[in-house]
Amino acid sequence: MKITMIGCPFQTSYGYYAESLKEAMEKKSGDPIAWVASNCGCGDPAERERRFEIQCSGFFEMPHLHNTAFNPEGASAHWLRVRGSHLSYAFRARRYSSLSEGAELVHFQQILNAYGFSALYHWLNLPTDAARVVTVHELDPYQVEFPPKNAVYNRADAIHVYSEDMKQELIKRGVRPEKIRVILHGTVVSDLPPAGPRAGIVFYGGHHLMSGKGLRTLFEGVAILKQRLGPRMPTVKIHGHYGDRSPQQARPIAEELGVSDKIEWLPELSMDQMAQLYRSSQVCVLPYTASFAGLPAATAAAAGLPVVATRKAGIPDHLGDCGIWIDENNPTQLADRVLELLDDAALWQRTSDRLRQHAKEFLSIDVIAARTLALYQDVLKNRAN
Repeated sequence: MKITMIGCPFQTSYGYYAESLKEAMEKKSGDPIAWVASNCGCGDPAERERRFEIQCSGFFEMPHLHNTAFNPEGASAHWLRVRGSHLSYAFRARRYSSLSEGAELVHFQQILNAYGFSALYHWLNLPTDAARVVTVHELDPYQVEFPPKNAVYNRADAIHVYSEDMKQELIKRGVRPEKIRVILHGTVVSDLPPAGPRAGIVFYGGHHLMSGKGLRTLFEGVAILKQRLGPRMPTVKIHGHYGDRSPQQARPIAEELGVSDKIEWLPELSMDQMAQLYRSSQVCVLPYTASFAGLPAATAAAAGLPVVATRKAGIPDHLGDCGIWIDENNPTQLADRVLELLDDAALWQRTSDRLRQHAKEFLSIDVIAARTLALYQDVLKNRAN
């Protein structure tokens, strides 16, 4: 198969995962996979500094129309700003298409900005002989603001999502159910032993720490734990891809609740560093109310790290019956479940062992690569028929 992927090539969580999946599929199929990309405009340090994770067969630079550079007030100004960005993404879509010429199948990784819905919309409206697969990592504000636009997904041969929740969201927006395939977010399941004694609680804040992550619930739960445990209270380590902005919004909440002395703000981690952190931690807490948490859930499972979480954000899809569940916005439940794990070594070990086995069977990057290649084969077979 002649496959081309379009997506983030930088040293971000997206870039690392795409590279891992690409390498696993190349190993299984024996065929090289080309990569086409542009500068995203997300502002992540790796993107700003052009730190590449993937060597691209086609990469091009373009300026971005940021709101701060073009932000007069009024309805007409808003329309003009949106229109200008839309035209920019239309041009990118054409470049993606031309640089993918000759591929049998092109796989577009929809995230935001240069890989957001606007660019995807134009790309799917372009003529092509190639089969087209789209992975929807997250919904773009543009497609939420203009719901009828979502019908363009039906021009793709297949839509890949990471969770049943996202599948249902797309169906509500007019995407045909038979187009959508759920394939989980994979992870590297290493046979390396744990990195020394485990200690501490870990929380993943993603790219937008203050949106849908349950941060206040986390801090309120930490306050309860601090009161119950006293000097035994472990440190909570927070990491993500939020640069140096979101923690400034979050710190006052931690100070208000009296837990700032138990919070450690980590710099942005590579995926290897993230895996190391999870192998050395005692508990992962994900009190999400929205967003997507397949990455930390899968990483925790591979590390045998028990996860206390809500049944949201794709977490049940990735943990099956191995998660330790709490209700949304319930810091007391969070504190109770964490305390049980900290105080019951047998419970902790049983949960850890089950998670590792679950990761090997369902979340290994090799398993996900095989399922992705099977999706490609189904798509090409359907087009041939």
